[in-house]
Order: sequence, then C-alpha cells, then structure tokens
Amino acid sequence: MSDLWYAGSVVVDITPPLGVYLAGHFNARQANGIHDPLTAQALVFALGEERLALVGCDLIGIPGELTSLVRERLQAALGLPPERLMLFATHTHAGPIMNAGWSEPRDEAYFHDLAARLAGAVIAAAGSLRPATLRVGWGHEDRISYNRRYLMKDGSIRTNPGVGNPEISRVDGPKDPTVGALFVLGAPASSRQAVDDPETHTEVQALLVNFACHLDVLGNGNFLFSADYPYALRQTLQAAYGKSLVIPFANGPCGNINHIDVFATRRQGGFDHARMMGMMLAGEVLKIERDAVPLEPTALTSQSRVLDLERRPYSAEELAEFERLLADDRIPDRAYPKVRARTHLARHEQGQASEPIEVQTMRLGDLALFGIPAEYFVEYGLQLRERSSTPHAFVVELANDYMGYVPTPEAFDGGAYEGTSARYARETGDVMAAAVLEML
Repeated sequence: MSDLWYAGSVVVDITPPLGVYLAGHFNARQANGIHDPLTAQALVFALGEERLALVGCDLIGIPGELTSLVRERLQAALGLPPERLMLFATHTHAGPIMNAGWSEPRDEAYFHDLAARLAGAVIAAAGSLRPATLRVGWGHEDRISYNRRYLMKDGSIRTNPGVGNPEISRVDGPKDPTVGALFVLGAPASSRQAVDDPETHTEVQALLVNFACHLDVLGNGNFLFSADYPYALRQTLQAAYGKSLVIPFANGPCGNINHIDVFATRRQGGFDHARMMGMMLAGEVLKIERDAVPLEPTALTSQSRVLDLERRPYSAEELAEFERLLADDRIPDRAYPKVRARTHLARHEQGQASEPIEVQTMRLGDLALFGIPAEYFVEYGLQLRERSSTPHAFVVELANDYMGYVPTPEAFDGGAYEGTSARYARETGDVMAAAVLEML
C-alpha cells in the first residue's frame, strides 16, 4: 500500500432554473432570483488502490433515488463501488424540492440532470488526484446555534416558541458548538517539483467543515436561491486561502438545532444574519488550522449497511385524530397539522411495517465519518463522537437518503414539531447509531 494520500477536488454549479419551487417550508415559493449559486463540492481520496468520494450539495436533502443514479454512473465510469460514495446535503431551505410527491412538483428534468452533474464532479475530482497531506482539527463556536425545543411553564414541549416568550421555562436539550475541519493540503505551485514530498504540502486546497445547525436562516419569505450561511463561510475562507478552495459543508446532527436565541432581543434571520454566522464559523476554522494534526495514511475504507427500520406505529386514537384534522375546515390545507395528518395517514395506508434505510461509515486514517440519512438529533452527534473508536469523528446528517426527523426516544415521546413529524419508530436513532459504530 502507498504511504501517501492522494486527493482531488472540484466544485460544480447545480443552481436550478428560475421558477423551480423552493423546499423546506409549508408555503409555495417559486424561485425568482439567485442570491448566490448552489454548488456541489466534491472530494476524492486515494490510498494505494483504494478510493472513496464525498460530495457535499447545497440541497435540502438527498433522495435515495438520486444517490442510486449517481452511484450507477460512477460504477460504470470509474469502477467505484457504491458504498465508496457519500452524497450529503447541507439542508439549505433556499434550494429546490428534491422529493417527488411534495405539495409542489419536483422539476424532473433538473433532477436527472443533477445526477449527471454530481457524477461528473466526482469523475473530474478523481482525474485531478495529487499527493496530499490531510490534517484534522477541532474548534468551538457557541454563539450561532441553539437548541430549538423548550419546556414551557404548562409542562408542554414547544419547538421555536418565539423570541421573548414569557411562558418559556427552560431549554429542553443540549446544543453542539464543536467545529470539525479536515484540511487537504498540497504543494504550492512554486514547488510542484517536490510534490511527492509531504513536507512541501503547505497549500490548503480543500476544507471539509463539520458543524451542526439548521440552514433555515433566510426564512419562508425568501424566494432567492442561496446556500444560506455556508455561502459566507466559503467566501471568508476563500478570501484567506484562495478562490479555488473547495469547501464541502457537512452539517452535523441538527434536527433540534437552529440559529434562534429565544432570549435575545436582536433581529435574527435574513441574509445579514446568515452572513454573520458564516463569517464567525469561518473565523473559528481559520483558528483550527494552527493546531490541526496530521492524519497518517493508514486506512481508507467505507462500509454501508441497509437496516430494516420499523415504521412509526399508529394507535386508533391517533388515526382518528388525523381524520378529524383533515375534516376541520378552519385549518388551512397547507398548515402543519394537516400536512402531518396527510403524511402519517398515507404511510399507514401503505401497510408497510418496516423500510430499508442505508447508513454508512467511512474511515480516513484516524478520522471516521458517519453518514446518517436523517434530520438526526444533536444528542446522537455528541454520543457518536464520544463513542467512536477513532480519535476523530465527523457525524454527517442527510447522507445518501432522506427519512425525515429522527429524534431521541425522549423527544419522540415529548412531541412538538420534531416528535410528531417522526416517521419511524421510537428507537430508530439508537438503532442507527449502533450500526455505524459496529461498522467502524
């Protein structure tokens, strides 16, 4: 086996045409402009004969159908085994609808063109493989993300109860201020003759950033395509390292984390707030580089496992309540209670007790990457990093598929938006965590 990492990186524009419906809210929003382009940021790593690919996409989620299409193309073009690709979404709410069957139609022409673009990005990154040094480091940024579930004075749990709400008793869960960064360094242009010498690898060519916070800073009044706060993160880092820097943003488990501090008095949201968040996060990444440690080229592996996950069971009382909500003319059709009722009734009527869902574990030396296809709760991110047998671990949500919210059992029982939205059984999050750790 080679004793040297190789890496290649590419960015491609995946911005849809104007008029495509935006995802992530209950109101219909057709994009009428571009604040900043949506991108796919691809990294390919090689060690000896082994290769694996990561592609971070400025999208709300990654349907399993899309992952399958891209993997088929890459297996044909590069011989890349399916489990060697991880596609993950940043979860921007200013990108296109990705799942068919939503309230508005998915743009099918764009969807299939997207599969070709993503596969092309990996092929191009694989064609640019060069000797590299990998360094990983950790930082702390606790001023831009907050748990969004709160215990109210009446004993109930509410999601986003409103800034300054006097009925809030306390926050109902932790947050994760940890910032992970993987630096991919190569030889600068002035020393390409020494490119095979790791000591000359001083130029940052790509940067994988892992941080947990919802990308919904722009809100449901925004009609512009945007990568949300990772756009400002990238702009700031490119100003420091160069415009060619490739920066996949791997969102950590943030099913119950967003940008709103309910105890603050300042305005929170919009492009100005997203810019501030991205710049603050970039500032922490810049500090991380100083103490980042090398990843020795000892292992480059990837495994995936398809779990037969139990669907959420419904009681007779719950089904009757769904029917009552749908029959209530006072509730708008697009309001969350009716959307939730329709979704759960449709799943109940399908009659499936379980569903196959893929989870994934990758390893680059002492760094593990856990790919989870859900809006995973932050508690799981904290647990997986602590329980990983590797010194370093990035937990990447919305990887390879989309299964909605996966809360902790306690949050499942507590209800509120995430608990009542969950489509799978109470213990699903624990089952997935155990599976990715076992593969590692």
